[in-house]
Amino acid sequence: MRFALNPITTMESDFQTAVESYHAAGITHMEFWVDKLDEHMKQHDLSQVTELLTRTNMTLVAGICVVQIMLRDVTSEPDALAEYKRRLALCRDLRCPVMVFIPENPESPDRGVYAAMQQNLRGACDVAADYDVKLALEFLQGNSLVATLGTAKQIVRNVDHSNLGLLIDLSHVWMGRSDLADLEDLTCDELLLVHVDDMERIEPELLTDHHRTFPGLGRGIDRRIVPAIQATGYDGYWSLEVFNHAIWSQPIDQIVSQSVESFDYLRRTYAEAEATGPGDV
Repeated sequence: MRFALNPITTMESDFQTAVESYHAAGITHMEFWVDKLDEHMKQHDLSQVTELLTRTNMTLVAGICVVQIMLRDVTSEPDALAEYKRRLALCRDLRCPVMVFIPENPESPDRGVYAAMQQNLRGACDVAADYDVKLALEFLQGNSLVATLGTAKQIVRNVDHSNLGLLIDLSHVWMGRSDLADLEDLTCDELLLVHVDDMERIEPELLTDHHRTFPGLGRGIDRRIVPAIQATGYDGYWSLEVFNHAIWSQPIDQIVSQSVESFDYLRRTYAEAEATGPGDV
């Protein structure tokens, strides 16, 4: 298993502080939030960002940003297209192969919107291909358009573009209406990234995104989902993403140390099974 850290886990820290803290703890792979990097680049140029990543031996596995490319044709709107290309270029220039996006969330979607969404995504993927960046669609429990793995998987397959794949978050599988059976025919080429996390031990009815916690410290939502993902042949990164105000308020060194312990937990629990074959779990 290969691990990375999503900087939402250290929400209160800026880009440089996060990179240096991860490096000090021995973490060599991370995602980055485009907005946080944009803030950092108000005072630093791209060469300085590259130097920081090189000095800390840090590899970026995915860039996360809010782009609206499903309900509109971004290629037909010059300003939106320019901003979209800027973000893709940032990923390309930092040798980051994946850009994560989330679906829009309209109040009253119409079933007919899916065909238009898929056409819009094809155009967005064509642009991303020019930058050698793949797009990872993340489904979100509670989203009005793409709340389940089944729907997200169908969209990716209908678009049928080599630059589009899926991001699976353990919490969204567990809290939403996704079925583990939807993983059974998923191919490793369709899956670009996995977000790992757990949920606190409170009544499920009261859980929100901000009740996430570290794998190994919560309810154990990973126990069925991780082996099912491994069974697809997935060999990409398992990136820790923890939304939790109480955790965010802790010193960054403490958060990062607990993140490393979570990686060790996941490695101890699942890496041996991964090596011997998913059917042995």
